[in-house]
Order: sequence, then structure tokens, then C-alpha cells
Amino acid sequence: MKQNTLYELLEVSENASQEVIEKAYKVLAKRYHPDLQKEIDKNKSEEMMKKINEAYEILIDTEKRKKYDLELAKQREEEKQNISYNSNAQNQSYDSSRKDEEIKYKQKLRKEESKQRAKLEKEYEDAYYSYLKSLGIKVKHKWTKENIKDFFIVICIMAIIITALWFIPPTHNWMVNFYEQNPILKTIIDIIVAIITGIFTGIWNFITNIFS
Repeated sequence: MKQNTLYELLEVSENASQEVIEKAYKVLAKRYHPDLQKEIDKNKSEEMMKKINEAYEILIDTEKRKKYDLELAKQREEEKQNISYNSNAQNQSYDSSRKDEEIKYKQKLRKEESKQRAKLEKEYEDAYYSYLKSLGIKVKHKWTKENIKDFFIVICIMAIIITALWFIPPTHNWMVNFYEQNPILKTIIDIIVAIITGIFTGIWNFITNIFS
């Protein structure tokens, strides 16, 4: 809340002469004199009269008035600097926020452009292979990162399904019988299991050797 200056208390301008200040004081003293107020307003008028007396005592004295004017000017300069500082801080905060939004927007655009480019490349590749196939040219499938990723996901899903079926008694018995009755399948599975076991054994030995 803004505090009134002594000039505002006496209702005069800051360039008012001593005569004007004295006349204003007499008018206000008569207006707020406690003896001229109603009983209910006496406390307020006494408080106001005290402020008016203090203001008049300073402004009617030339030296005290000069000192007060200097303090008032200094106070206003500090307030002006604070306002300027707050304004600059708000502008910097706004600029920083705006810069962050621009960076996020550019990142979003780059992601969308990358997705669009990948989509167009896939469509072009599919169209190119289709064209070669239509000419009777045998095309060797080119494995991409996406193809490898999809293949790995399919293998993992199949492994989870087979593992789940292995622990269900009816399907477990059927899988064991199917495995025992098919020598070729049995050989392939034994080789795969041996390879996987060898890989995990090697990894385990490597880890134990590091920490031993």
C-alpha cells in the first residue's frame, strides 16, 4: 500500500511556499481538531491531527524540509529501480519461457519430419520392390532395424507362449510326446538348447571371473 507523503497529508503541492503550507495546516487543524468532532470520530481525528502536526513541523522548517525532500527523492529513485528490476526480471522470465517453448516446438517438428521421412522411404521402398517383382526380378529382402525389432518381439512372444504351455499339464505331455516322436525336431531343439546353454554358461563364467 502506498504511503502518503507529508505534502499529501497537508494537501499541498511539493512546490508550495511556506505561507501556503501554513494556511493549509490551519484549515486542516480546524477540520480535524478533536474538540470539533463527534464522540465516535475523536480517536480518528486525534490520530490524523498527530500526523498533520508532524508533517507541518517538518515542512515549515527549511532545513528539515530540505532533508525530507532529499529522502523522498531517494525513496522514489529506489522504487523506480525496483520497478525496473522487476520488469526486467519478468521480461527475462518471459523470454526464457518463450525460448523453451520454441525449442520444444522445433523438437516436435523434427520428430514429425523424421517420422514422415521414414514413412515416405518405406512407401518408396515397398513400391520399388513391388515394381521389381512385377518384372519377374527376384528381390532379396533387406533387413532393417524395424524388421529386426519386430522379429525379436515375435520370437519373445512365441517363447513366452511356449513356456506357458510347457507348465500346463495337458500341453506339457503333448509337447514331450511330440518332441520324442520327431527325431529331426528333437535334434534341432537339442542343438538350440546346447547353444543357449553354452552362451549363458560363458556369460556366467565371465561374470564370476570378474568378481572373483
